[in-house]
Amino acid sequence: MTMQSIMDVLQAILAELRKSRPSPEREILDVHQAAEYLGQSEYTVREWVRMRKIPFNRVNGAIKFRRSRLETWIDRGEVKSRQ
Repeated sequence: MTMQSIMDVLQAILAELRKSRPSPEREILDVHQAAEYLGQSEYTVREWVRMRKIPFNRVNGAIKFRRSRLETWIDRGEVKSRQ
């Protein structure tokens, strides 16, 4: 393999990794990204959507999430410790 072909393969791998991982500044997430962000499976997130347990929007039929709303949703479920 030539050095150029190795660089091309590495660039392709990096491009795929960037697509599958939300950047810190990305506000709108798809199901995969939201599941990754929440540490849940895509199946679980889709079930929460189906049961309307999680805030979401539909954009041209696709399920989308606002990172800020997910954070608020998580905060609302916080259980205060007793002292």
